[in-house]
Amino acid sequence: MERISKNIVLSLAKGLMLRLSDEEAENIVAEFDTLLKQLDLLDQIDTTDVQEMIYPFEEPTDFFREDIVDHVLPIEDVLYNAPLEEEGYFVIPKVVKD
Repeated sequence: MERISKNIVLSLAKGLMLRLSDEEAENIVAEFDTLLKQLDLLDQIDTTDVQEMIYPFEEPTDFFREDIVDHVLPIEDVLYNAPLEEEGYFVIPKVVKD
């Protein structure tokens, strides 16, 4: 995998509306390089005769309970203290800029 640069990190941060200092961007680049080195070590492991693990438990786990609805509040009670409500839903201020 190719090395990530400080400019790429800063560009991604800008796109995500995050403010990063040059030092923070350099720290992220260093951490990413460390991660890539660790992944390279994993790539060197010979897994030729290793059986794939489809499920982490040997015994099947089918102990899930039946989903039973037992207590439902009326929609009027749920929305009683809501500052804004529209067609039975909470209305919240928009938090993401276009």
